[in-house]
Amino acid sequence: WPPINSRSMRVTLALCLLATRPATCLVRGLPGRSRSAGLFSAGRRATTRPRLNAGLLDDMAAAVRGVSTGGGGGGAPTLEFAPVESAAVGDWDSLKTTLAASPTFKRMEAEAELRATGAGPAHTDNKLRLFGKSEGDVRVTLYRDHAGWCPYCQKVWLLLEEKQIPFKIEKVPMRSYGDKPEWFLRKVPSGLLPVIELDGEMITESLVIMQILDQTFPDNPALPAGDSPQFQRANALLKLERELFGAWCELTFRPGMGPFGARAVSSFSECMDRVDQALGETDGPWFLGGESPSIVDMQYISHVERMAASVLYWKGIQLRNTERYPNLEAWFSAFEERSSYMATKSDYYTHIMDIPPQYGPAYSNEESKTPAAEIDGSAGSWGLPLPPASLTALEPVIPHPTPGLEMSAADAEEAARHEAARKLCSNHGPVTRFAARGAGKPGRKRFGAPLADPYAEPAEDCAPDLDLALRHVVDALLTGEHDADAIQADLAAHVKDPEATRVSVEYLRDRVGVPRDMSYPAARQFRAYLNLAVDALRKV
Repeated sequence: WPPINSRSMRVTLALCLLATRPATCLVRGLPGRSRSAGLFSAGRRATTRPRLNAGLLDDMAAAVRGVSTGGGGGGAPTLEFAPVESAAVGDWDSLKTTLAASPTFKRMEAEAELRATGAGPAHTDNKLRLFGKSEGDVRVTLYRDHAGWCPYCQKVWLLLEEKQIPFKIEKVPMRSYGDKPEWFLRKVPSGLLPVIELDGEMITESLVIMQILDQTFPDNPALPAGDSPQFQRANALLKLERELFGAWCELTFRPGMGPFGARAVSSFSECMDRVDQALGETDGPWFLGGESPSIVDMQYISHVERMAASVLYWKGIQLRNTERYPNLEAWFSAFEERSSYMATKSDYYTHIMDIPPQYGPAYSNEESKTPAAEIDGSAGSWGLPLPPASLTALEPVIPHPTPGLEMSAADAEEAARHEAARKLCSNHGPVTRFAARGAGKPGRKRFGAPLADPYAEPAEDCAPDLDLALRHVVDALLTGEHDADAIQADLAAHVKDPEATRVSVEYLRDRVGVPRDMSYPAARQFRAYLNLAVDALRKV
């Protein structure tokens, strides 16, 4: 790329579809759904382009990790109570002792130690990434959303990982699920995310950030030379991506009845056909060919990942595992072989909860009822026994989210259960307090994400009951065995308020987010085993 301030750069940037100036509303009559429209702007820094914030489920991250999200309460305190003693399930110390013998626990503890030094694989909990260099080589700090689901943050995060640029990470809540901390607003008064701090300078606009990073750190280039045919192809593909984005908005966020609905489906599907065709024009899985994804691929994946979830949930349209889009499936599969992507990848349920706060309400049709019920668990799909993890499922389940780690199907299932058990065991006190909000008082200040309530007050009286229920959940996760009658009998003997406890367990279940809290295989198991407790409490 030519120097950022040169005339050639400005001319090149002008060729990009609408650059990254605020696009006009892609769906008429839906004000405020303005989005960045192309690849780069003319090198603007600390811009204040208006953009809606990506919504998330809640500030459960504080409970799971014992840290503050800035939403309220100043951290993740615990409730003081005397745990219920039960002969049917051990205390937390005994559960932790059992967990410590798990190969999954040992592997994840070793990975956590590496993360603390800036090494190891990509992970949502990383605070420092060095890629074999020293901390003195770090010139970049990435400010991204705390929950890890903003598409604009995701693409910048991916680029940093793929180019192996040393960087630090600071996490900031989005306004739809928490308050911006004052220290961040002093740096970025607009509060926009993502932001990078490069050599002390704050830079916003995700695609501007990506271009500046690619130019400043030329190793592992993510775009072709500006005078090459491949560069022209990149621009054409970015124009197509904007068409696809517009067709998706028209389909998903506008009521579709009669011929208007059919036309929106046709427009989206035809545009996706052209995307699939473009992916088939290169030798490999990537839009521009080569051995690794380019900025073009990263621009697409951050929204196509969300399209796969949303058009299935609200319109009954399947993008994965369908004969219509073979090149798209190969492209998804290639991304899913990369740890950089798997660290950022969410699941369908998380997306259908975080998309409306970003883009506005979505509209369902009759064709969506069956897949929607499977995605959100209302059809019993979150219950035990779970079907085996399968790449051909309605929502593909990669048995283990760590690329290159080989294990049998049984071992992968155990690893997923033990990942969830480790997360709960390591922070059971804060998680109990968090879940007790379900039976407590809603916060006075509310946020756009429907499940976000960081100022809620927990029902302290139900903490001992809830703690017992969660110990049963961890015990079942560790063994993979569950005697529902025995669990019900023990809860019946000790729980004073079954209804408050059940509501609290459901509150926790519905707020498990991917990848913020755990991988999708682990979240899948965790939700199902939480439902084991829910079902037992219903019968008490």
